[in-house]
Amino acid sequence: MGDDSKKSVFNAGVAQAERIDSLQRALNSARFNPIAQNPEVGKFNYEIMASACDGLFYEAWGKLTDTEKEEGQRIKTIIHSFIEHRAIISRVNGEMVINKRNLSEFMVLIDLYEKKNKEYLDEHNLNSPSHEDDDDEY
Repeated sequence: MGDDSKKSVFNAGVAQAERIDSLQRALNSARFNPIAQNPEVGKFNYEIMASACDGLFYEAWGKLTDTEKEEGQRIKTIIHSFIEHRAIISRVNGEMVINKRNLSEFMVLIDLYEKKNKEYLDEHNLNSPSHEDDDDEY
């Protein structure tokens, strides 16, 4: 409540839902061409996919069990270690070269991370409200 005894119109749940939606949109957009470079942020789309998944993971963090946190953190570490140590895109004689095997393996890993995050969001009711929540206001 503010000084004038009126209820605040800010709703943290709405803000979180907007952040989750924005992260999911970024992830879906980057998936169309993971090896394209995003000029707005100066990163490749596969890096944006990893960052978006990190964001989704952290949006759920406060509701996760210790086991879920450990599991999600392991997947996050594997993804970022992969990006750091297994080049998906490199420059050879000034030309961009795509390592298709590394890209393929990355896509498998990021799919796992994304599915795990969706599982967490669904499990802890952080995605769209379900019909089971009929008593709740949307």
